[in-house]
Amino acid sequence: MDREKRLGIIFIIVGLIIPLATLPFVSGFSKDKGFYDNFYNAGVNIRKDMKDDTLSQSQTKTGATNGKTKMTYSMMIPQRIPFRFFLVPTVILIYMGIIRIDRSRRRNREP
Repeated sequence: MDREKRLGIIFIIVGLIIPLATLPFVSGFSKDKGFYDNFYNAGVNIRKDMKDDTLSQSQTKTGATNGKTKMTYSMMIPQRIPFRFFLVPTVILIYMGIIRIDRSRRRNREP
């Protein structure tokens, strides 16, 4: 087997393994939601919600914060990585694999 063809097959396999490996950790899917809601709301949780990170509803309703919120480092860390971010390298690697296989086929045809 040609080296280019082997590399293309490896790219395709790795591209398929990335989302399959992250699927057990994904949360946010619902069969009641549509395709776009599931696509945009599903993700891998990085950390659990903490009560200190967000203001309670009673504070925001009464205006206890006076319009000033204290920004903390823990508020800057995202709570989840969207699943669509894992699909981007999948599409790119599968495309690269197809191109590699196609190149190796064209190279074998030419004398």
